[in-house]
Amino acid sequence: MRVNTGSTKKAEKKGVSFTWKRPQISIKAAGLLGAVLVLVFAILLLKPSAGKIDTQAMMEEYFAEHSEYSENENLYRSCFSYMVNDLTAQFSQNIKLSLGKAGENFTDEDVREFSSKMGSVLSEFFSRDNNLEQLAESVTGRSYFEAEKAKKKDGIVSAAVTVHYLDIPDINRQVIKDSTSLSELTKLIKNRSSVWMGLSEIAFGDVSFILDRFEEKAGGSTADKTYTGTVEFTYNKEEKRWEISSVDSGLLDAWFGIQ
Repeated sequence: MRVNTGSTKKAEKKGVSFTWKRPQISIKAAGLLGAVLVLVFAILLLKPSAGKIDTQAMMEEYFAEHSEYSENENLYRSCFSYMVNDLTAQFSQNIKLSLGKAGENFTDEDVREFSSKMGSVLSEFFSRDNNLEQLAESVTGRSYFEAEKAKKKDGIVSAAVTVHYLDIPDINRQVIKDSTSLSELTKLIKNRSSVWMGLSEIAFGDVSFILDRFEEKAGGSTADKTYTGTVEFTYNKEEKRWEISSVDSGLLDAWFGIQ
């Protein structure tokens, strides 16, 4: 039997052969590519902006910390000094009116002397730590803030923060107009033959109603004054977290109602 070997050769010619060749990259190019990849990953890992700044949360912690008496005794005292000075000034302007007929016998000099004594009594009363704290809590309890998202400009990361705070003079006006408070104060005055001698002897408890009325009025009020300041942030690479590096001092003053 004869075998046709030509058919085999023909089939081989018709067959299609594919050969895949691996792309050739030089050692130098490969090294450069590797360096670029390492740099990209390093930037992604170390770039501070990779972590978002929660300005609202950071400021909330900031105000909470600085509202502690042990951390900011000076602001507590500034708060009570501002409140007492304003309250005394308003008493001086309204004492004749508030005392009714009893005030008709008061001269301008009498009113000034009365106001001076009243200021001394109030200052002594509010200088007690527990009274300082009660007053500051009444004020800061009505404070709140709004923080914008942090922005970077000229290499500085900052955000605007607006504090809404209590109008202390307005609350004092309400306290002075409170008939209950004034009747108690009038009673103290009428029961003494010499007002200015008697005032220096008033017990702390006798003027506690002023603080109580202030707290009551403050609790029913809304913060109706605002102050906006700038807060700056820096990134702590070692601890890998954002920190507050600078705060407009007016923000804390506003928080305590003394802006």
